[in-house]
Amino acid sequence: MHSLDEALNLLEEVEKILKEYNPSKDDKELLGKLLSKNMRIEAEVYAKYIRI
Repeated sequence: MHSLDEALNLLEEVEKILKEYNPSKDDKELLGKLLSKNMRIEAEVYAKYIRI
């Protein structure tokens, strides 16, 4: 089982990649997928946070 610390480290890596990346028009679909995934992650985190 993975820990929340591992999840946080992965998110920090993703954040660093996105900050350093300069997207092109070709990346629009992939950026949309990233936004969608991020929203699902946020919803899951809020649901777990509220339960405790």
